[in-house]
Amino acid sequence: MPSAAPIPEPAPEPTSAPAVDVVVPVKDDPRLEACVRALLAQDHPADKLRIIVADNGSRHPRTDLADLDPRVEFLSEPRPGSYAARNAAVARASGDVLAFTDSDTLPDPSWVSAAVRALDAGARVVAGRVRVYPRDPRRPHPVEAFEVVNAFRQDRTVPRGFAVTANLVVPREVFDAVGPFDDRLLSGGDAQWCARAVAAGYPLTYVPDAVVRHPARESYAEAWKKLCRVQEGRQRRVRDGEQPPGALSVRAFAPPVGALARAVRARELNGPRSRAAYVVGAFYMRYGRAAAAVKYR
Repeated sequence: MPSAAPIPEPAPEPTSAPAVDVVVPVKDDPRLEACVRALLAQDHPADKLRIIVADNGSRHPRTDLADLDPRVEFLSEPRPGSYAARNAAVARASGDVLAFTDSDTLPDPSWVSAAVRALDAGARVVAGRVRVYPRDPRRPHPVEAFEVVNAFRQDRTVPRGFAVTANLVVPREVFDAVGPFDDRLLSGGDAQWCARAVAAGYPLTYVPDAVVRHPARESYAEAWKKLCRVQEGRQRRVRDGEQPPGALSVRAFAPPVGALARAVRARELNGPRSRAAYVVGAFYMRYGRAAAAVKYR
């Protein structure tokens, strides 16, 4: 007597994609439209993606970008600071996942879907790759060359519990458990939020496939402005008792003697001109950082 045919296993229920709200703070950035268009080109299901642009006091707000697609929403947050703008956008968001990026980035088409896959696999806070690029790879400004190699290195900072909001993706329930960004801070709010997340039991996971591209700063003036903003934010956290003051070490004033070797090894640099620019940039950033630390002590 022939044996009965095996009963087939029921097909697994298809998992629906989560609703994702992308938060983009902006102030007077002409690159915003390119960022929004890159977000509209994401391969995450279109009906599960919304882009919330939070304007933070632009002289000419780009409200017209909401006409590009029904998925683009525009709001205004007059309180100064990108973290206040991000919090305002989060308050408007209703999705399962919050994805943070900046108005000057160009997210890859698979940015959201790569981050969501990592969350589905168990990650609690996703920090993706930030690929920094110069205007001309053959002739970078020294600051550009330095940033192409060193800026936004989430692969290095995530093990230390830090990620930047240029590329940070988190389930809404985790964000709510950790709490909003400290909107008193004009810089360093991402570091403070990540420290709170890790302390609350939500570790960071570096996901190299979740990529956004970010332009390098193009001048000494832009680099100095950033160094001052970072030091000012750090001193604010020190005054609030959120981190120890720390001493300004002798190493802060030592020449970056390893810059030449790093320039030779760096795969991100293209040709001898860019490698020489890196060395100059390394000296500027070493002493600029020390000067900013002295200024804001």
